[in-house]
Amino acid sequence: MDDDFQFEEEQGTIFESFSDIALCTLAVALLLVTLLAISITQNLNVQINRSKFSGGVMRPSLHLECTVPDFGATTVPELAVERALFSGQPYVAVHLFSPSLALIATDVREGGTVALGEDETFAQQQDLPLARFLEVAPGINPGSFMADGRQTALLLPSILDKQMVYEPALPSGYRANADRSLTRQLLASIWPVYGGPVYPTRRPEEYSHARTQVFVETSTVQTPSGEEHFIIIGHAAYKLPDALDDGSLAWLGGFSSGLTEIVFLGEAWSDVARRTNRRIEFFEQEGFSACAEAYREYAFPNGGGPALDGLRVRLAQAGCPAERIEERARNALVQTRASEALLEGRLANNQSGVFPPLLAYPEAWAAYIHHFEREQPDPPKWFYADFLDRLGFDRLTIENPHR
Repeated sequence: MDDDFQFEEEQGTIFESFSDIALCTLAVALLLVTLLAISITQNLNVQINRSKFSGGVMRPSLHLECTVPDFGATTVPELAVERALFSGQPYVAVHLFSPSLALIATDVREGGTVALGEDETFAQQQDLPLARFLEVAPGINPGSFMADGRQTALLLPSILDKQMVYEPALPSGYRANADRSLTRQLLASIWPVYGGPVYPTRRPEEYSHARTQVFVETSTVQTPSGEEHFIIIGHAAYKLPDALDDGSLAWLGGFSSGLTEIVFLGEAWSDVARRTNRRIEFFEQEGFSACAEAYREYAFPNGGGPALDGLRVRLAQAGCPAERIEERARNALVQTRASEALLEGRLANNQSGVFPPLLAYPEAWAAYIHHFEREQPDPPKWFYADFLDRLGFDRLTIENPHR
């Protein structure tokens, strides 16, 4: 019995020793995990950029095409102003598509676009005059990487061949065919990286460090009915959430990618009385005087000269509201000049002087981006729900400080 008891006692002693060792090992492991978690948290606090956002898993893409409509061939009353302004004049339109609309077959029936396949849904498109697209363009950096020894764009251009129906309410309304060569020329003119080859299929490790960037500012306007919120991309302002509800920003869905950065640059402001704004003030302070003056004339134009007089008369005759005549006349003049330059091959490098300021003075714009990007401003709360979340850009960007 003594021997048996001694054996059981020894067994119990061994078991208790093993338990102590296991418990001690577990405690050390927990301590190490805690220290590691603290270290990771500290690193993340340093590396997370609170003003940059990404989302999605695909390579970013832009779905677009160009048409050259002849408004003189239209008849519907809704296009009376376009006929008055552009009949017999060069006109290029740029059409931006949501990914869903770009990838399905559609037709125009009973005044609207419908999907040909069953149970297919799609977001809408935005149809822009060329001049308006040039205003949006400087807000986008398509990104690039090296492939086969040459620089190529990260943002994939998906150039479509959809026939555009300008008079959908008529059974045989005016239609215009897409011009693929014109679209390629446009892309190369505003983003020179598209002047070389584009490689749709590459190994992810080749382009994993490249980034497409969309630079965004916000603007809050006080009205009698409350606040109105806008985002600004390049020179173009979009009211939210309206621009997402009506499809004006549906094309940004193609940018949703872990390789895209939505870069928030802060809140814009404007002082009409002093003919200045946030951008003009920065350009003046940093010595970009030519850009500042060009931007002042763009944002707060004076006069107009004889070129606008005839346009004003035609707009009034076409029934354009009086309060919109001045703005539409100026936009029409820029649109005609830009379209003419593209059609004649003179748009590249701003040969005709039709680029808006941020596109015409890229060094000044790059300095502006760098300055406010470095500040990492916090976006307003509505920016998340009304813009980022709805487009799928719901991830904060984590940066490698050593890259």
